[in-house]
Amino acid sequence: MVIEYQLLDAKNKILGRFCSQVAKKALLGEYIVIINAKDAIISGNKRDIQEKYLAKLNISTATNPRRGPFWPRRPDNFMRNIIKKMLPRKKIRGKEALKRVHVYISNIPERFKKQYQKLTPIDVAHADKKRLSYYNKYITLETLCQRIGWKKQAIEV
Repeated sequence: MVIEYQLLDAKNKILGRFCSQVAKKALLGEYIVIINAKDAIISGNKRDIQEKYLAKLNISTATNPRRGPFWPRRPDNFMRNIIKKMLPRKKIRGKEALKRVHVYISNIPERFKKQYQKLTPIDVAHADKKRLSYYNKYITLETLCQRIGWKKQAIEV
């Protein structure tokens, strides 16, 4: 049985809107592969966005800080976590929907290309990046992740 995957490119897409559309598609039973997760953008003031996520990293339990909460710092895990929060958390259909979503930092690694026999590239609605870049009111996911602690190490292919 060959599963048909939908290929989505996250380049220059606003992160929240893009992830909500992906979550809806996953709940409908579609298999999704997302590439270029590092090039997704978050709209808003760069400093405010960075301070918001740095403040999240400082939250810990008073009794044992090693218990969490833990926040991802790699762009693919970051995007996957956002999609996860948009799905029903304690229901089986939400967990199954998350299993149908595959996120990659740039392109699909060679070791996984054999898994995706049928890839159908589709396009989702996107925001106007020209206006955002004119006002300099966005930050890429790669830049945000580097500022909150991603070491940007080479990932084995």
